[in-house]
Amino acid sequence: MAAPLKKINPLIRFWLLGFLLAGCASPRVEITRDVVYNRPMPKIEFEYELGCGDVIEIVYHYTPRPGSDQYRLAVGDVIRVEFAYHPEINRDFTITPTGNIALPQRGETRACGMTPARLRKKIENLYAHEFINPAVTVTILEYNRAIENLKVAITTMARGQSKLSLIRPDGYISFPMIPDTYAKGKPLPELKEIVQKEYSKQIENLTLTLILKEMNSNLVFIMGEVKTPGYYLMEHPYTVSQLTARAGGLTGAAEPCSVVVISRDKHRKPFGRIIDLERILATGDISLDMLINQYSVVYVPKTKIARANLFVDQYINRMIPGNLVEAYDLGGTLLNTRPVINDGVGGANLPPTWGDDD
Repeated sequence: MAAPLKKINPLIRFWLLGFLLAGCASPRVEITRDVVYNRPMPKIEFEYELGCGDVIEIVYHYTPRPGSDQYRLAVGDVIRVEFAYHPEINRDFTITPTGNIALPQRGETRACGMTPARLRKKIENLYAHEFINPAVTVTILEYNRAIENLKVAITTMARGQSKLSLIRPDGYISFPMIPDTYAKGKPLPELKEIVQKEYSKQIENLTLTLILKEMNSNLVFIMGEVKTPGYYLMEHPYTVSQLTARAGGLTGAAEPCSVVVISRDKHRKPFGRIIDLERILATGDISLDMLINQYSVVYVPKTKIARANLFVDQYINRMIPGNLVEAYDLGGTLLNTRPVINDGVGGANLPPTWGDDD
């Protein structure tokens, strides 16, 4: 059993010294006086993307004013239809939720979306076969009822003419009187444009303001050799060094000169970058640092020594029988450790003499 052991110890010692010399040095401070760097910090332009759990406040502003086009009738509007020579069939109508009015002897007739002049012409045509000269007048008695319905929906809230809405886990958000809108992954201006378009179908002269009240999706992820890996909510833009500090700092096995950042540019295309955190901390040159954006992933790798130590533990310590070689790591104990052989007598362990064949 002694012959194989002669080959193991020198080989391992030589291999160990190579890795000790190749390891990445730990961060050190090189600044000896005040230094001013003119280079700006790299910045990635991006827009915050809304996500599940974000809270949006929508504020409604209604300003009655003449429209550029003729007014179009809407659901809930009240109109009066008068016949100049046949007053017995004059009626007041409320446009039903189906968008129709019920004319005498003609039944349901579409009115929603039409101008008063167009509806007048339509009614005259409907009665042209019965009256020689129908001579119809259409008068709007109550209009923009949709805005009244909206006021009823939002004035019950404690915030006045506004409403708070949460983006649900399915990515949709709900606002009064319009269909649910998919908001996940959209910037706030894009969501506002969609919601404004939906309200414009029902209410003229309505302006909306969307405010991001609670931000719960501005997440970044850090893993590898930091003391508290995981995901973090950024209340403001973070740099790689700041995120590392928030994650508890580096572990003793970290390789700070090769920190990997996986992110997206303003076109949402992924890219990767290597950050030399060791150099940043050594020189104080934050132009070497990087502002990270939403959903970025930061990975701090192990040093070569730590990777070698893991290799030794997995492929040497766990493969060579424990009664032949003591467990070791690359912390320096191996060079002074001799294999131990169980002589099989009384459980005593005797160190061998190197060079003996027996």
